[in-house]
Amino acid sequence: MSRFFPRSTVVTTLATVALSLSAIAADAGAWAARHGMSPAQYQNTFNDYTSKGYRLTDISAYTVAGKQRYAAIWEKRAGSPWVARHGMSANGYQSTFDQYTSQGFAPFMVDGMGSGKGKFAALWAKTPRPWVARHGLSSSAYQAEFNKWVGQGYRLIDVSGYAVGGKARYAAIWMKGGGQWKARHGMTSAKYQAAVDQYKAQGYRPAQVDGYTVNGRPYFAAIWTKGGKSAWVARHGLTGAAYQAEFNKWTAQGYKLTDVSGYSQGGQARYIAIWEK
Repeated sequence: MSRFFPRSTVVTTLATVALSLSAIAADAGAWAARHGMSPAQYQNTFNDYTSKGYRLTDISAYTVAGKQRYAAIWEKRAGSPWVARHGMSANGYQSTFDQYTSQGFAPFMVDGMGSGKGKFAALWAKTPRPWVARHGLSSSAYQAEFNKWVGQGYRLIDVSGYAVGGKARYAAIWMKGGGQWKARHGMTSAKYQAAVDQYKAQGYRPAQVDGYTVNGRPYFAAIWTKGGKSAWVARHGLTGAAYQAEFNKWTAQGYKLTDVSGYSQGGQARYIAIWEK
């Protein structure tokens, strides 16, 4: 699979989400991030930041030892109207999707966690750009959709992997647009690192990353985009403590967390993330 479109950090206006706050985190100027949140903690944190004028720019839904957890990033800035929801079943996600798209909203982010047929967190925003979204796709079906829409001038802006019945499933969003980009899915840790190194040498930077677990093994999906002069850092396979240490290190040097994804390995939380200066 190949090609990518820079992931949008989109949206604005208010949104409702269901989950809460918690876990370790840190704020830096006009943005804030949290991870390891229970649904209730996430909801409380969501309510707190949106009441202060922040908008959700990244959401990760994952399970650790059978418990639902969330990681998220908020940013204080203007943007188009937006809405967000979480804790949705596959059917609930579809009905919510239909509701908001009928009101002129387009999906910008979707993240699935392995629970039953999957549980989803998603964000929609107003935009005039043509878009396509799919979920519940097997690896081969996802590749077929990828090839179809990229062939028609669409670029992948968000992809999420999750497990259903011991098999990988994918949710993805494409929007019409150009630019140079790359994308890969179903990567092991070693293959992901090799791809990062390969694309970095070609002038690409990671724009969106997603970690997910299938039958106890972690896998990764990612999007890279070409261009941009700011410095960046990417890390994966981090324990909660190691992620917090990296977070503190890079934010102290003026970097901003732009993407984070939680997943499970050996019954413990792991994180993959991107910081940009």
